[in-house]
Parts: sequence; C-alpha cells; structure tokens
Amino acid sequence: MKIKILTLIIFFLCADNLFPCNSCGGGTSDLAILSLDGRALFNLGFSYDHYNGVWDKDGLWRSNQYTQTQYKISLSAAYRISTHLQFAVSLPFIYNYSSIPRLKNSGAGIGDFIIGGRYEFFHEFQVSKKGGKPRIDRTLPYLALTFGLTLPTGKSEETAENDVDITGKGYYTTSLGISLTKSIIRSRLQLTTDFNWQHSFEKNYKSYFGVPLSSDFRKCPGDKFNYSVSMNYIFNSWHALAVSASGFAQSNYTINDVSGQNSAERTTNFVLAYTYYPSIPFRITPSIKWTFPTDNFGKNAPGSTTFNLNLTYYFSDLNKN
Repeated sequence: MKIKILTLIIFFLCADNLFPCNSCGGGTSDLAILSLDGRALFNLGFSYDHYNGVWDKDGLWRSNQYTQTQYKISLSAAYRISTHLQFAVSLPFIYNYSSIPRLKNSGAGIGDFIIGGRYEFFHEFQVSKKGGKPRIDRTLPYLALTFGLTLPTGKSEETAENDVDITGKGYYTTSLGISLTKSIIRSRLQLTTDFNWQHSFEKNYKSYFGVPLSSDFRKCPGDKFNYSVSMNYIFNSWHALAVSASGFAQSNYTINDVSGQNSAERTTNFVLAYTYYPSIPFRITPSIKWTFPTDNFGKNAPGSTTFNLNLTYYFSDLNKN
C-alpha cells in the first residue's frame, strides 16, 4: 500500500496543474491513486511557486526581473468504486503575487475544478489460481487507463482585470492516458511511468481582461502531451523517497482557426519528494520541484521552483481482510 501512496504524491506533483503560471490555473491531471485494498483518501496540499523566468520561442532562457509567485491550497479526494475503477476530484484556491511596477500586485480566487479517474487492467502481485492452487502473479505490472476533465471554474483572462487575478484557464479540457508501474524490488523499489494526451476545447472571447471587444474571437490551445517517469524507494515503515522527471509538449494554438506561428510550448521539470508515515493511515510529504534555468530545457513556457507539502489521510477497505 505504501508504495502506491508514494506514487500518488508524485502524481500530485508532476501533473499538468502543477506547471502553473500567473496566467493559468488548473489542468487535467491524474489526481490520486488508491491501492487495491484502499477505499478512499483525502489530501490537503500547500504549494509555493516562485517563477525564475521563461524560455522564449527559440528556447533561450530569460531570467525574471521582478518577483512573481503563486500560492496554492488544494483539496482533493479519491474513491474506489470497484476492483478496477476509481475516481478523484480536486479544487484549488490560488493566490498570485507580482512586483511588476504600475500593475496590481496581488489577486486570489478559486481555480479550475478537476475530475479524474482510472480503469485498472492489472494489479501487481495479485493472487491467481494455477492447477486449482492459489499463486502470486509476479510478471504482470500495474497497468491503468487514465482519464480526466477540467471545468473552468476559475477566473480567466476573459473577465480578469489584471494578470494576477487569473486563477483558471477559461476552457474545458479532457485527458486520456496510460499509467504503468513495475516493482524492481517488491515493497522496496518501484518504477512508474505515466503518459497522457490532453485536448482543450475552443473558447469564444467577447471581452479580454474585462474590456468588451468590438468583435468576438475564438481561441483554442494546442493538444498537449504530458509525461512523467518516477523512481520510488521505501526505506522502512516510516520513510520513503521518490525522484521524478516530467514535462509536456504542446502544439501551436489557433485564433479563428489560424495557427499561431512559434506558439508551441514545452518544458522539463524534476521533483524530489520525501514521505513520512507517522501512523498507518496518515502520510506527510514535503517536496521540491525545479527546472534548470538554462537554454533548451523549455520553449514559450515559464520556469519555476516549487515547494509543496501534502497531507494525506487514507481509508482502507474494511470489507477486506
């Protein structure tokens, strides 16, 4: 069970909604994983995101001249419906701060509401029968189909009067992906890979930053491919560590069906997470996510250093032994 909870934390850290910027808030992501003997969990997450700069259209790094930060509090929950199916939801509250002169310095509000789920085809080390005798399957990995939906409950650039007031993307987003886990050493060392494809739906703008437009325009973000590779190591009954590399690549956006030249985005991030188990159902996970502030580690995307703290309470399935 523990190694699945550690994997859960990595998904919280590496998913798309944790590549934030002051002009976005929320995304479709794999929110949480329950192990086979788990019925539900609740997670309270805190994060502090400091933006170091951006990569331009040529992949060159440009350092920030001003302070730009984002604070986030996220409430999340997951529930297992059956052996193969589980769902999760998450809602963040976002506070943005910027020191850019002559502009509003801070803004806050509810972010985008996220619904996620997974259908699990296989579970590792499950009991099966061979010749009428029970045996443990040691060959099949954990394999799941993941899916998600982002609802634009946050404030986007359509109605926000300032950049710091933006807490949501403003459009609906769906995702579909694959999650694969294989234990190298049972109950000790595990490798997890996750891939998902996101599609965002076109949005019609009647105003921009609160100013009515003389004519509407339609904007659609490009499709996005997210990836994450994690290695998780459990030391003992109280301590575990995870290291992860993740990122995304997004195609050009379109405005009124015309592709924006050089608008494609990409970036790579790294995460180090430590989990402490003070009791069987409770987990505490501080972590740090960072990007290398150098050329060619991103394009048309912000780079940041993020400090996270996740508090997770886990409910086992009392109907199982």
